[in-house]
Amino acid sequence: MTRLRNEIPPKERSECSRQACGHASALMKQHLFKSMMIYVPFRSELDTRPLVEWAWQEGIRVIVPRSIPESRAMELYEIRSWDELSPGAYGIMEPDPKRLSKYTAIPPDIFWVPGLAFDRDGGRLGYGGGYYDRLSGVIEHGSRTEAAEDRGKPWWIGLGYDIQLVDRVPMDEHDRRLDGVITEKGYYRAGSARSGGISDGTESF
Repeated sequence: MTRLRNEIPPKERSECSRQACGHASALMKQHLFKSMMIYVPFRSELDTRPLVEWAWQEGIRVIVPRSIPESRAMELYEIRSWDELSPGAYGIMEPDPKRLSKYTAIPPDIFWVPGLAFDRDGGRLGYGGGYYDRLSGVIEHGSRTEAAEDRGKPWWIGLGYDIQLVDRVPMDEHDRRLDGVITEKGYYRAGSARSGGISDGTESF
């Protein structure tokens, strides 16, 4: 799967990323989401920068994770410009903890998650570190405030190229299933047949 993703021509990756980010912004507008956690793209991952810049223009809070290799945990930071990032673990651009304070407010409305492969039942193949599974556990058990309960649980949605969709991703008991996946071809609601457009699957999400 890494090879397949790497073999997508750069121009095609850029266009697919633009289309996927368009679907993602439409989903956020439809549900009036006001905050999101999102990864900064690395290597051949789907490029999230169009979605981040759209969010800034719309006044949506952009929260980015920072990896802590020693504990394989993640810290969250709100960023307001690209220059608040610096090279972190694994060479990925991450929030600079010397310039920013940790994000400790109510969890974001939606978590955009990278991966190597996804399936239509919410399965995700990550990179083996378990970072997002641990983050999910912290969020789910640490966000039971009154405000969070009123708003409902955050959504966890994968972002990737359509070529990354497979019939079934092997899942362990501790692996968190996603609520859906967005690719350049549209939105796939977990546990349903492929939705042909953003409006098809979200009402009964």
